[in-house]
Amino acid sequence: YGIADYKGLDVKGKIVVVLAGTPRDLPSEIAAHYDDEKAATAARYGAIGLVTVTTEEADQTRPWKDRLKYANSPAFTWIDKAGKPFDEAPAIRAGATLNVPAAEALFAGAAKPYAAVRKAAVPKGAHPKGFALKTTIRIQRESVWSTITSPEVIGVLPGSDPALKAEYVVLMGHLDHLGLKADAKPGEDNVYNGALDNAAGVATMLEVARAFAASGKPPRRSMLFIANTAEERGLLGAEYFAHNATVPVKSIVGLVDLDMPLLLYPFTDVIAFGADHSTVAKVVAEAGAAIGVKLIADPMPEEGIFTRSDHYKFVQQGVPAVFLATGYGNGGDKVWKQFLSGNYHSLKDDMNQPILWDEGAKFAKLNYLISRDMADSDARPLWYKGDFFGDLYAPNAPKAEPGR
Repeated sequence: YGIADYKGLDVKGKIVVVLAGTPRDLPSEIAAHYDDEKAATAARYGAIGLVTVTTEEADQTRPWKDRLKYANSPAFTWIDKAGKPFDEAPAIRAGATLNVPAAEALFAGAAKPYAAVRKAAVPKGAHPKGFALKTTIRIQRESVWSTITSPEVIGVLPGSDPALKAEYVVLMGHLDHLGLKADAKPGEDNVYNGALDNAAGVATMLEVARAFAASGKPPRRSMLFIANTAEERGLLGAEYFAHNATVPVKSIVGLVDLDMPLLLYPFTDVIAFGADHSTVAKVVAEAGAAIGVKLIADPMPEEGIFTRSDHYKFVQQGVPAVFLATGYGNGGDKVWKQFLSGNYHSLKDDMNQPILWDEGAKFAKLNYLISRDMADSDARPLWYKGDFFGDLYAPNAPKAEPGR
């Protein structure tokens, strides 16, 4: 994409200061990938720390008060079989995110003030060039470590075809939410139920599993039904499973992740985040057409959702995968915006919401058709030839011609 942020810069042994977000001219899912890789990228160039300063767009997307909600939350990771905590960028010893006044102080005496850098980052296609700052930072951190256990829950439905049963189709959703509200007043509701995020996704997965078992027609390929833990703590359960799968990860041919289907309106379309990258999208589109549901493009690219749900950890292992949610048609855009600015990650995401059970049944039927197609088809899902993620994470896998 012609962006080389580190070209001509010596960051070895230094703290790198990065702008929140990514350049606006990058495709949304690729931008989300690069945003997710910032710490690892800085480490590859020799940096030992990472400080993030916000942009105008970042402040609009996630205001400072919203960032503070998560600032004091504990950090979690998973432990490998040798007992070592996983860290994708172990060379980055410390980091921080600064508000505007702190960032302005950081840029004191620099070739450009912070305000000028923020302004330069606004236009689409802008790639502000890096430069050395004259300030230094001292970061002191104290850590308290504790170990908790939270299981992945896996169901296996064996395949019936001798030639295909060693291959697996995955349908999954995350079983966790945010737990209890610590500062609830006496008698006040303190349970983050997560009815739509993501009990609805897990319920859909269970219904699809029941439908397969009751169909009297075993799938040709085997199926894994996975209830992931710790999604809200950084996709940890899915990441652990993707690194320590109970079956060879290369035997997983395709995956659909169910996270927060909004069953609050009669949906007429669905979003398959990641649909542009593999033939899984074709399966979703054909299954939807069979019940009058269209597949639409990502309507909220600014949210970077492709890297923010469990399926992405399998993409990083080379598995063609999508994250399926109800779409923006038939008033869905208004429902999504209301939910994300209201009941999302709040105590109100409970059974008092006007959940439409018939829409839940329709969403489950759609996912049954998708899973049945992937499980019974002669051909396994393929990355498209020349696709960024397929080339990056599955360079030697067979590819399909784009659009087929």
